[in-house]
Formats: sequence, structure tokens, C-alpha cells
Amino acid sequence: MRLNFITSSSEQTKEIGRKLSGFLSAGDVIFFLGELGGGKTTFISGIAEGLAIKENMSSPSFTLMNIYDFNKNGADLKLVHCDFYRIDSLKDITDTGIEEYLYDSKTVTLIEWGSLVKEIVCKKFLEIKFEYFFEDIVSGKNFDGINQKRKITFAASDAYWISKIEMLKNTMFV
Repeated sequence: MRLNFITSSSEQTKEIGRKLSGFLSAGDVIFFLGELGGGKTTFISGIAEGLAIKENMSSPSFTLMNIYDFNKNGADLKLVHCDFYRIDSLKDITDTGIEEYLYDSKTVTLIEWGSLVKEIVCKKFLEIKFEYFFEDIVSGKNFDGINQKRKITFAASDAYWISKIEMLKNTMFV
């Protein structure tokens, strides 16, 4: 199943992340795909806000992983935000200890630039792809400017994530 959203601001991108956070469960793994500046970290900061994480969310480009504690429904959990943009080999990724979090039942794992990691994941995951594009805004004959938009595509192939995407879709279009 695929679900697409078009956003025209960082706040709209964050809002979808906030809404998705309400459907996340401990043990969930999400891969974020897309070009630099596509909105991945902005979306993830929306998830963090939705989980009531107060710390400033930034991309762990140099640290590779940032770990945040949060509480959901009385359970103490962790959000692990990974950014493997600078990693070239699967061995370098496994050396980070990512498997410890991928299979932890008290962790939500969010991975940017994780195409290599997907090869070793033996559990269900969601993929979210970010693409940005520019659109001319024309009012009559006068050029008013350029509007940058993002297309956010959710892709799932198993019942678990399809049901979560359906719930998200129902909250967004109410």
C-alpha cells in the first residue's frame, strides 16, 4: 500500500510526523528515504514532538545515532534516530550497534539513509520517501514567486503497517 501527502511548509511536514507518532508502538522501525533537504529530519522532529520529547531534534549526521527517552501509555521507551548518510558499508553500520535497537521491544527506531540496513532487518518496517519540487505560483499574468513543496510517500507491504497507514490517512482527511 502507498499513501502520498503533499506539504508546502515545514510545519505541515512536522504535523504529519506528529500525527504518525500517535500510531507508533515500541519495536517499530521506519526507514526514511530521499534527497538531502527533503524533509526527513523535519518529519522526525514532528514525531518527537508528538511523543512529547522536549529535547531539540537534530540530524545525527556525525554522531550517527541520537537516543531520546520518552513515556507512552505508562511505559518508558526510547526513540533512536539514526542518520547513516556518511556510512559506506554494512560493516560500518553494524559496528554502531544498531541491531541492539532494531530488535528491542522498548525502542522506536527511525533511520535516515538506511538502504544498507534494510538488507539485514528481519522484521516488518515502514518506508517513508521524501521528494521536493518547486511549483510556479502564477496569479493572472504576474509571477508571484516559487513555492517549494514536498511529496511524502508511505510504503508498506504487510498488514501491520498497512493498518497504521490507514489510521493515519483517516486522521489526516477528517
